[in-house]
Parts: sequence; C-alpha cells; structure tokens
Amino acid sequence: MIEDLHFESPTHMLEKEIFLMDNCICTINKEKDEIGIGFLCKIPFPNKNKRLLPVLITNYQTLNEKVINNNKKYINITLNDKNIKIKLDNSRKKYMNSDKSVDITIIEIKPIKDGIYNFLEFDEDEINKIEENSNKQISIYHLDEENNITSTYGLINDDIDYSKIKYGSPILSFETLKIIDILNDNSKNYKEKYGSYINYLIGEFNNKKYINEINIRYKTDKEGEENIFGVKFVENNKNNIDLEINGNKSILTNRCKLKEGNNNIKIIIKNKITNLENMFCDCKSLKNITELEYLDTKDIKNFSYIFSGCSSLSDVKPLQNWNVSNGNDFNNMFSGCSSLSDIKPLKEWDVSNGINFSYMFSQCSSLSDIKPLQYWEVPNGKNFEFMFFECPAQLDNKTLKHFKVSK
Repeated sequence: MIEDLHFESPTHMLEKEIFLMDNCICTINKEKDEIGIGFLCKIPFPNKNKRLLPVLITNYQTLNEKVINNNKKYINITLNDKNIKIKLDNSRKKYMNSDKSVDITIIEIKPIKDGIYNFLEFDEDEINKIEENSNKQISIYHLDEENNITSTYGLINDDIDYSKIKYGSPILSFETLKIIDILNDNSKNYKEKYGSYINYLIGEFNNKKYINEINIRYKTDKEGEENIFGVKFVENNKNNIDLEINGNKSILTNRCKLKEGNNNIKIIIKNKITNLENMFCDCKSLKNITELEYLDTKDIKNFSYIFSGCSSLSDVKPLQNWNVSNGNDFNNMFSGCSSLSDIKPLKEWDVSNGINFSYMFSQCSSLSDIKPLQYWEVPNGKNFEFMFFECPAQLDNKTLKHFKVSK
C-alpha cells in the first residue's frame, strides 16, 4: 500500500494515481528478511504487432541469476498488501535478462490470478524530451526507511533529493502516469542518471537482443538419432546458432541423439537469420513449438520447407503473430504435417509479397478447413501448384475464389 503521497495535486489525479500505483508497484521479498522494490510493466515487443509484453522489473541486486536459479520456482512479492507468488516457467523461466552492468533484471511473467493488478507502460513520447524539460512534473516510487512504498513528487531538477531514493525506482510522468525513466544510482543530480535505464530497456528490446532464445520440445518413442533441424537450415546457419539439449551444449547438427520421452532443446540464435528454409524439415518428433512465437521473422524471405514432414505437429497457434510480410517463398512450408487440422492462426498473415505457394499444405491429411485463408491477399503469387495436394477431398476450394492470381 502506498504509505505517503506528500504533495498537492488535483484530487481526481491523486485518486487515479493511488489506485494505479497500489496495483503495480510491489516489494520483492528475498531471503533473510531482505526486501527490494519492483514494478509490473509492459514493454513493447518486436514482431508482435505492437503487443506489450508483461514483465516484472527490478534492480539486479534485488533479483539476479543466483537468486532465480537457486532452485526457486516462485518469486514472492507483496502487491497491494497481498502476498503473491509469481510462478517461474521451468521451460524458459520467462526470464528475459539480468544485467549487472546496468543493475537491472527483467522477467516475463504470467498473469497473476485472484487479485487486481495493473501494468505500467513507457511513455516513449516523453523519454527523449525529459532531459530538456527541467520543469517536468514527476512522481518517483521507492522504499522509505521502513521499507514501505512511498512517493516523492516534484520537478525533475529543482526540488527532489535523489540521494535518499534507492536506484531501481520507477519515475513516472505525473501527467500521463507512464514511466519516463528509472533511477540508476544514488547521484544527487538527475542529469547524471538520465537515460541509462530507459534507453537500455527501449533500445535493447527494439534491437531484439533477447528474443531469439527459443525452447523446443521433441517427444520421442525410442532412444536414438532424431532429426533436430533440416540439412539446408544447418548448412545456412551453422555459425549463427548454439544448441543445448536438456541442458548440455551440443554442436549444431541436423541429427542428434535424443532420449526416449520429452527432450528439451534450447536454440540460441547469435546473429540475425534471414533464411528459415528447411528449419525443422522431417522432424517427425517435433510437437511443441510454443516459443517460436518469440522468433523475429520480419526480415525472413524464405519460409520454404520449415515444417515439412513434421507429422506430429498439430498446433500452429504460436505462429499466429509471425510477421511474414517480406516472405516470397512459402513452398512446402507445411507439407506432410499429417496431424495439422486447424490453420485458423494463420488467417491474419500478410503474404502479399508471396510468389511461390506450391505444395504449401500438401499431404496435410487431417486438414479440415481452409476458410481462414480466404483473408489472404496474394497479388504477387505466381506458383500455386499442388498447394493442397492429397488433402481431404471435402475441402472447399471455392473459399479461395477471391484470390487474385493474374500473375
């Protein structure tokens, strides 16, 4: 609970601010009665149609790799006087970044159940103006000497003693109630702190530094060698990818020895990839592709054979927000996906630059409906050969009658 809002402001604004802050500024409870401040926030996430990703942000000293990886399944926080556990996802830990050099930890979180809460957002319009505007009215949320959340309000440079405010505290525009910066040290002069946190957060996320670490699950019926990647994908990208299988590092190869049962594969993409051709071709045991939603695809031109022969793949919902607008080659993309029955997640794809759609859904023997594709615009399409070859006979191709195939 906000203990102290020691400033004058319009009543309606004050009430709005109290409600908002009560439900998104939190304390993080560490071991040995230590405590730190954090806040729930939404960060612009690339390749997600401007989707905002929910995260918990705090400083590195409060929450770091040692704390997170010390057999912890939960992070304990106090939010609006309620003790809440945020569950960590063991497959990815929803863990985005922890950086000692700028004293910050960012963790993607799942929605918190059984409680009212809000998310702060960044005011990107104000971020680059703040240094020039010393008369900007701001609110800073931080811990007082008794570790209660409190607020300090004032003008940026004139009447705030920053030395009494712990770094990691969020700074909000009092006008918009959005984040315009985060304190990065105990310096008395705000200008000495300006921009290091906020530009780091916005800049690094927009530069996609953290989004191409992906976990894929293969479920095998017997121990032995299995396809992990298609041959062409390995040849094109062997210098750009690291691979870990069940926690053990492995050289990148199209065939790896997997154990019977569930095998967790961590794919670490080190440099930009522009060609996904053959990525999971003939990976018959590939079943869960949930984290492919985090793959940045806006620069990809070749999507051919990505899932060709993935006979266990039945759910393509993680692909629904893929940016395929630069793609021109989609041939055999899902050919041989015999378990795939629902392609509704693909209905919003922008395939307007697509040229080759041949065999795209060939041998998808469980495909029951192609109506989602009626929304596609294909003005540049030149090759639709065998697009639905050996698909169920009852598919109604009249659904696609509006396709402009003059080329």
